[in-house]
Formats: sequence, structure tokens, C-alpha cells
Amino acid sequence: MKLRHYSAILLAILLFSASGADPKPLGWAPAHTWIFAVGVLHWKHSEMFGSFPVKDRRDAELVDFFKQQGVPENQIVYLQDRNGTQKRIDAAFNEQLKKIGADDTLIVYYAGHGVKSRKEGDVHLASYDAGDEGVPGWSVNSIPKKIAADCACKRVLWFMDCCYSGQAASAIANQKGSGAYACVTSSSASESSTGHWTFTESLLDALRGLAYVDLNHDGVITLAEFASHAHGDMALGEEQLSTFATTSGFDQQMVLSRAPALESARVGERAKLKWQNDWYTVRVVQENGEKLRVHYIGYGVADDLWVTPDKLRPIKPVQYAIGKEVEVLWKKKWYPATILKVEDGIHLIHYTNYDSSWDEWVASKRIRRVKS
Repeated sequence: MKLRHYSAILLAILLFSASGADPKPLGWAPAHTWIFAVGVLHWKHSEMFGSFPVKDRRDAELVDFFKQQGVPENQIVYLQDRNGTQKRIDAAFNEQLKKIGADDTLIVYYAGHGVKSRKEGDVHLASYDAGDEGVPGWSVNSIPKKIAADCACKRVLWFMDCCYSGQAASAIANQKGSGAYACVTSSSASESSTGHWTFTESLLDALRGLAYVDLNHDGVITLAEFASHAHGDMALGEEQLSTFATTSGFDQQMVLSRAPALESARVGERAKLKWQNDWYTVRVVQENGEKLRVHYIGYGVADDLWVTPDKLRPIKPVQYAIGKEVEVLWKKKWYPATILKVEDGIHLIHYTNYDSSWDEWVASKRIRRVKS
């Protein structure tokens, strides 16, 4: 199966310009959409998997969104926390796949921990009981294989908000079958991911039709526009490299939602705002006279506030030169490494005296200059 996998620069090229033609219809119909969502924020083996905050959890918001849009409840599976054991995930997935028709769309979503298996070339999504004997978690590589074997649907949308979630791109590229797949994830296959809700929040922005996600201002938000929006939020907000990939036959211009006209040129702008001696990434969500309402990306709307423009500063990512010898923090210890690539302030590094399977994309806060 041929895979199309694009960088943020190419994504911008893919966005066609607005025209006077009637807008394309939505690419998903609630009556023909099936949702399989797993959100695990705390685990049985807490010594292995640190918990995430449950306040303002966006996975529940995402499921509620689809319910409000008219997706029948019997077409939605949502396994949360303790209910997300591997046995329940497998059983519920097996049962749902058999019900989906050829003309339906399946949306698969996961939020939680992802664990990289270098030996197997796979990533396991941590089910609630991951760490039990014989329970490594939900294999990313197994998901498209299972869909191809047991499901009649021809179109799958896959979203993941976890470490190493970019493994989904490899999983769909290696899948043999007639189905068309698209994945958008919070990180690359060789990168850890933030504990904030930045990625899932960007997905909700797109599905809800927020004007600043409509990059070409043609009144609709496409899958490609969402992927570009998510890339910006993850790169500038979290210093992570999100992943967007499709297989042949999946329309990257699939319409996710309709969007109103942008009220102000500043709405959607990303910037830095200081709070308690730290600088946080925010987005301008409203302009009223001489004040701007800003939202802390990845945080709850209760934290939104009005500020004057002089309180904001441009985002200037820290970038090290390619070939630079540095030290990288990994599990509370600094290791010598070399910069291989840089994209939007995110660095691909190679650990000295380790093989390339340990290469990873890291944020600048994990990098320091070599002490002289």
C-alpha cells in the first residue's frame, strides 16, 4: 500500500486556494460514522506509567462532540481509565469492527501513554493493565491489520495523542488491503509526547469549525488544514513534531467541518505570555478594541484571559546547528549526542555510542551545550 507522508512545508502547498465554487460537502456523515475511543489517564501499574490530570480531559469532550453531532450511541465505544483493560479493548474492538459497513467511516482515537518497542519495531498503547504478565499493551502495528481482516469499511481516520504515536504512519504504510487510511498524531514515531491536551484540543478546534483553522478562508476545514494546524500547535506549543500520513485513495481534502469568516486578522495568532516567571504559548481567540483574549494552548478555557498586545512576545524557537555536539537529557541523566536535523525548533539527535534505533526528536529544553 503506497503511503503519502508530508512535512509541514509540503502541507502548506497542498492547501488549495479559495474559489467561488460551492463548498464541498462534509466528508463524514454522523449516521455512517463509528467511533472507537480509548482514554487512559491512570494505570494499574502506577510505578510504570505516571498519571495525567483528569481535569478538562479532552478525550471525553471529543466523544461528547460526536454524540452531539448525531453519531448514534450504539456506534460509539469509549473506554475510559479502568474500563480500558487490554481484554476489554480487544473484545470491544472485535465486536465493533464486525458491525461496520463498507460505506461507513471508522474513527479510532487513543490518549494515554505510548511505549516504544525497538526490538519489535512497534509501539504499544498502554491499556489500564499494561505491565501485567503477558500484557504489553495495544499494539499499534496490529490495529490496521485487525481492521483489514475483520471490517468491511473502506475509510479509517486514526488520531493518537501519546508518545511515539507517529508509528501509526508506518503501520498504515505496511497494511495490505483495499481500505484507505489517514493518521494524524501528536508526535513522531521516535519522540515522547506532552502530558497536555494540545493535540486533542487542536482536533476539537478543527471539528468544531473554528475560523482560524480554515487556513485558506474558503469556509471549510479539511483534513490537511487540521494536520497543518496541529503541526503548528505541537511545534510552537510543545516542541513536538506531529505526524500526518495517508494511504493512496484517502482524500486529504476531506472536509471535517464548515467554518465562519475570520473576525480579526489576529485571531489564531500564536505567541508567548508570561505567567509566574514562565513563558507559555497562547493563542489569540478574540479581539475587542485594544485588548486580546488569549487561550493557553493545551489548558482549560477557564484559564483564558484578556491582555493588552504589549504583554505578548513572538515565539522564537531555540535551534542548535546540524552537526553540533550537545548533551541530551534522558530519564534524568545527560548523554552526549549530535544534532542530525532541525525542524521548527525540534531536533533529531543521535546518542553517541548508541545505534540509530535510539535516535529521537527532542525539545530544546532537553538539550544543553557541552560543558567545556
